[in-house]
Amino acid sequence: MSAQESSESGFAYWLKIVAAVGIPLALLYLAVAGLVNPQFAELRELISDNRDAIISNRDLISGNREAIAANRSSIERLDAKIDSSVARLEARIDLLAEVLILAFTNDNITEGELRNLLDAGES
Repeated sequence: MSAQESSESGFAYWLKIVAAVGIPLALLYLAVAGLVNPQFAELRELISDNRDAIISNRDLISGNREAIAANRSSIERLDAKIDSSVARLEARIDLLAEVLILAFTNDNITEGELRNLLDAGES
């Protein structure tokens, strides 16, 4: 039984050695094969040939990000102004509706009084 155990432990020992040496060798082979692969060589050549264009595009993208951030704040300010204008317009429409209702329901109101009501409501 001990001979069988020693042969199994010897097998495990050699398996560990093969794994310890074989896996790094396989990875090294794949890395070297990738470096000499013609497709990767073409890509590497394209990147090195267009390195200046890539850098300028990166700078352009960075500049565009800053412009987009500035435009975003301008849009937010304009949106706030539009909301304010809409609110004022709605208030004027409500006031005008109230004045028209008052004018139709009250026969004794004069144009001057209506105008005074409108001016008071706008301020």
